[in-house]
Amino acid sequence: MLVIIYPTGTKRSVHLNSYIAEAEKIFPNCKVIDTEEFLEKHYLEWPKDTIFVVRLGSQLVHSIMPVLSRIWNSGHYHVFPNVPALKNCANKSKFYSLCAKHGINVPKFKVFADDGPEIKEKDFIDYKECVIKPSIGSLGSGIYLVNPDEVANKVQEILQTDNIFYKDCDIIVQEKIENSNNILQSIRVFCFLGEPTVGLTLINSQESSDIVSNLDKGGVVSLYHPNDELKNICRSICKITGIEFTALDFMQDQNGNFVCLEANVSPQYVKAHAIHKEEGNHGKMIFNYLDKIHKDSIITYDEY
Repeated sequence: MLVIIYPTGTKRSVHLNSYIAEAEKIFPNCKVIDTEEFLEKHYLEWPKDTIFVVRLGSQLVHSIMPVLSRIWNSGHYHVFPNVPALKNCANKSKFYSLCAKHGINVPKFKVFADDGPEIKEKDFIDYKECVIKPSIGSLGSGIYLVNPDEVANKVQEILQTDNIFYKDCDIIVQEKIENSNNILQSIRVFCFLGEPTVGLTLINSQESSDIVSNLDKGGVVSLYHPNDELKNICRSICKITGIEFTALDFMQDQNGNFVCLEANVSPQYVKAHAIHKEEGNHGKMIFNYLDKIHKDSIITYDEY
């Protein structure tokens, strides 16, 4: 059995419908449930060959992680993407630390759990401009651009107003990355089973005032072919995080170095499919792969 988990309270978007359509070609009886339904039913009530496919942003992944962890640790089910990889990628502070440990360029950053005296003692002057964002967030929500001397006051404001985007997570203060053209242009490279598949660039429209380039916030997408250097960086990130399917977001700094901003745990691929055709049909890749997993699990339980 295949179960796709999507966000409670959201409509069936073109992105989700496209994903489900690919799933039904191989798993005609697949179930699509929201996070509320997922949490209401005890996981042991599902057949032991069930594959749970997570189509959620980082915040909602975090909200169901205790149950996902129990499912994963039981050894009776498969979760896609796998739970250890979700933990590595959904929390940006953990992801940044993991990348930095393995020599992957990420923005200069500091992580704060509260507004204690240490934040007032930190000097962010070498960041020039600072980006403040939640360690667990989706769609560019709750991100602020401030000057270095404004960081402590902004963090205090976030905490005092119980900012919903910072609930149950840390606060990241990082440097703003700008390329040599001083435009907000990010590079997105999709990866499947450790290999880069296709790339896109995301550029904010001229009318946009957002400080992140995001399709849902007026970003403009175009074709991009990652070079060998960037492909190797993507392979390294997939290896150290263990993520099977992701879209890695990068920006280039003033010197042209690739700086990784995040690993999306549930990337939308419809635009990539439209631009790259079958090379960008990640739904087809995913469910062909999960079909093999499913058949292998049936054999295992039959033998058992």
